[in-house]
Amino acid sequence: MDCKHFERPVDLVALDLLGRTLRVTRSGKTVDALIVETEAYGGPEDPGSHAAFKSGGGARLMWERAGTIYVYAAYGMYPCLNVVTGAPDEPAAVLFRAALVGPDQLRIDGPGRLGRALSVTTEDSGLDCSGPVYRVSSMRVPVHVKATPRIGITRGQDTLWRFVATLD
Repeated sequence: MDCKHFERPVDLVALDLLGRTLRVTRSGKTVDALIVETEAYGGPEDPGSHAAFKSGGGARLMWERAGTIYVYAAYGMYPCLNVVTGAPDEPAAVLFRAALVGPDQLRIDGPGRLGRALSVTTEDSGLDCSGPVYRVSSMRVPVHVKATPRIGITRGQDTLWRFVATLD
């Protein structure tokens, strides 16, 4: 999928990713993950977003062009995979929270667990979502979506920007 697809409001991208396959290829090995849970994080006005309180370090990638991969380490050790959305200089990103991974479609819940299952590292920050390592499919399977409050944050939990999908 072309990175231009991500140049839209963060909540719309978070919804649109549900039911798509994220393909991760490393050292000749490919893992497919059907995305079933995402969270949207807006700009400086969103108190739950890194853009509201971390403008430097790895979070600076949220100001990059749409489709840029942004990885941060939760608790300093769990790689959490995000994709930047919107226009440049308008920071926003979608966090991948859960997916059905591999040929057995094992459900992996939690962004840190998912990051480890996909061999995500903080060195992946800055890669392109349509490059040789990460690629999101243009095809989508039908899903039912439920919007809920975001979890695992201390600010902005009341925003219904966590999207959970169930398959048809």
